[in-house]
Amino acid sequence: MTLKDILIGRPKPVWIRYLLILGAVTLLTRLVLDSRFATTSLFYCLVPYIIGVILYVFVPQPKGWFKVKRIGRHLLATIIVMLASSAILFEGFLCVLFAAPIYILFALLAFAVMPNREDPERFKKADVFKVSFVPLAVLVISVEGLTDTTSFPREEAITRTQTLNLTPEQIHANLARPVHLEEGRSKFLSIFPLPDRVDAPAFAQGQTHTAYFTYRRWGFTNVHRGETQLHIKTVEPLLVETEITKNTSYFSNYLTIHGTQIKMTPQADGATAVSLTIRYRRDLDPAWYFGPLQRRAIRESADYLLANIVGKAAENA
Repeated sequence: MTLKDILIGRPKPVWIRYLLILGAVTLLTRLVLDSRFATTSLFYCLVPYIIGVILYVFVPQPKGWFKVKRIGRHLLATIIVMLASSAILFEGFLCVLFAAPIYILFALLAFAVMPNREDPERFKKADVFKVSFVPLAVLVISVEGLTDTTSFPREEAITRTQTLNLTPEQIHANLARPVHLEEGRSKFLSIFPLPDRVDAPAFAQGQTHTAYFTYRRWGFTNVHRGETQLHIKTVEPLLVETEITKNTSYFSNYLTIHGTQIKMTPQADGATAVSLTIRYRRDLDPAWYFGPLQRRAIRESADYLLANIVGKAAENA
C-alpha cells in the first residue's frame, strides 16, 4: 500500500481507508485536547476544517456525481469519523451534542470550497479566490481564545426577574426547604443530568450546600462523578447571595459559575419582585457559537429556579 494507492482510489475495501483517516483524526484531536488549546477556536474551528480537508483528499469521490450528492457523502463521512473518534477518546454525549454543529459546519466548509477532484479541468474552473480566501478566514477565526488579546470578554451575568405572590419571609422559607429538581425543566435543560442528591444542612449565612452529580458519558457507562459546593455568603431580609467554592461536576468543563444573587422588592399589593442574577465565566471559544448556548442555559436555569425553588414550594404548601 502506497500513498499513491490511497490518493487515486485504492486500497479496497474502503473501510481500510476509513481506518487510516480515523487514526489520523483521533491523533490530531488527542494532541489538541491535551494542549492548552483544547477550549479555543483552534480546536472547534481549525481542527474540523483540517479534518474536512483530510476527508476531501482521502475519501474517494464517485465519478458523475453532482456536487450536492458529493457533499452528502462528505457529510456522512464527517459524522462517522466524528462519532468514532469521540468514542475512542471517551468523549461524552453532551460534548458530542454541542460540538457537532460547529464541527460539521467547518468540515463541510472545507469540502464545499474545493473543486471536484475527479474533474480534469478542476484547476482551470476553480474559484481561486474562494479556495484561497476561505482557509485564510478559518485561520483568522481560529485565533480566538489563544491569547487574552484575541479573546472576547468572558465574564457575564444573567438577571431574570419574576413577580411572585409571596412575601420576602415566605421566599426565605422556600429557600430553606429541601431541594427537589425533578419537574418543570425546559426541553433544553432536560438534556443535562440532575444532581443525585443535595446536602443542605441549613439555610443560613456561612453554611455550605453540596450537590453531587453523576454523568454517564455514554448514557450507561464511562462515568464522571463530581460535586458543586454552594457557600451561602449573605442572608438578609431582601438579599441572598451565594458563591461557588468548588465545582468538579461536568458543568465545570464548559463554564465557571461564580455565584448567585437574589434581590427582593416588596410590592404594594403584597407580592414581591424577585431578581435572580447568575454570574459566570464562559470557558469555551468561539464566543459567537458557545456564548448564545451558555446564555440560554443560564437564562433558562434562572427561570427554573425562580419558578420551582424560590416561588413554587410555598404556593403548593
